[in-house]
Amino acid sequence: MKKKLTSFLGRITHNVGLKLLATILAVMIWLVVVSIDNPVKDQNFTQIPVTILNGDVLEAAGQAYELADSSSTVTVTARAERSVLAQLSRDDFSATIDMNNYSNGRVPITVKANRLSDKIVSLTPRTAYAAVDVEELGTKQFSIDYEVTGEPAEGYSVGDVILASNVVRVQGPESMVETIDRAIVRISAQGMTRDMRTETPIIFIDRNGDDMDAERLELSRTSVSVTVEIWADREIPVTYGYTGIPAEGFATTGNLNATINTIELSGDPDALSGIGAISVPSEEIDITGATENYTVTIDIAAFLPSGTRPADEEMDTHSVVTVEITALTLMNVEVPISNITIDNMPDGYVADVGAGAASIVTSVRGLPEVLATVDGSMLTGRINMDDVKARNGLDSWAPGVYDAEVSFAYPEGVSGSGVSTTTGIMLHPAGEGIGYDVGAAAAE
Repeated sequence: MKKKLTSFLGRITHNVGLKLLATILAVMIWLVVVSIDNPVKDQNFTQIPVTILNGDVLEAAGQAYELADSSSTVTVTARAERSVLAQLSRDDFSATIDMNNYSNGRVPITVKANRLSDKIVSLTPRTAYAAVDVEELGTKQFSIDYEVTGEPAEGYSVGDVILASNVVRVQGPESMVETIDRAIVRISAQGMTRDMRTETPIIFIDRNGDDMDAERLELSRTSVSVTVEIWADREIPVTYGYTGIPAEGFATTGNLNATINTIELSGDPDALSGIGAISVPSEEIDITGATENYTVTIDIAAFLPSGTRPADEEMDTHSVVTVEITALTLMNVEVPISNITIDNMPDGYVADVGAGAASIVTSVRGLPEVLATVDGSMLTGRINMDDVKARNGLDSWAPGVYDAEVSFAYPEGVSGSGVSTTTGIMLHPAGEGIGYDVGAAAAE
């Protein structure tokens, strides 16, 4: 057994130098083969986003910043074995800049591998510095307006639009803040038939009327709760009255013409159902002293019920109203004596009106179309004997013929001419005929 072990060790240690050299050569050959099959090489990974750290350092100093477009991403060169590089993508790398290191418009770029970093020989950004634009911060407050797009369903209109908040405070690069013209929310009312409430983003409009990208702006709020009321539409009649009396000798024909006789209103359906008409007060149209057609412009909007408005918001609500005024016509009519009544007849006397005539002629005034329907039988007159006594200067009554004024009552649309109507009245003792000799009685 001892001889066998000695023989085995002899064979192992025989030519040990050559055997060691062969082992080293084998390892070297293996390394060469591995190096050829899995070499260390460089590979570029592009479009790696650059993240900003500690940006509040500049904001605290009242400055706004923005990465230059050319520095928003970076290309990284990674050195590693081919098998390692094959496992990597750009998502395995990150690039950052620390604003604490800002100087003269640039900041060093730091890159790192988020995976297999221990197998990466080196990692180098192609661009060592990121360009950063810095300017003063601007702050401004804007009122929030609204724009309604689209049309509600047929028979409906957009009513009140209520914003839960109507202001927004904006902070950002001064040059950008100064280009803001206004802040709005846009709401679509297309096809709507009932009220709507929605959370709507705030949109900023520049001085050219274009929408702005607000990504770089810091806002006190980004959206607003908006309530849009949808009102029903209804056609409502408009009525007019007038007051006053035209000048002497003139009258209104009763014709009133207006450019707006109906108006389509929008409002709450319950409120609209209770509206019978839009009435323009008569005080708005005063024809006092008019000698020709009286025309006035009335804004109907001033008389719309609360909670309503024209369905067509662009409608001109000014109505031109004309009251027709015309000169009166004079006409003589014969009033039968039988239509004359005597008041306050003295005791013991009787009177004959008209001194034997069958009628009394008087002048009346009125519109031609009215006078065409009038005759004397439609008028009634009265004689007051007390007035006759005073008119003729009598202290006491005596038989005779006296001058008497007749006052008339006229049909509707007819008036006196303004000239008094007189007639003779024969007074004689009761029981005596018309043939009584007035002169003889006076002589006695």
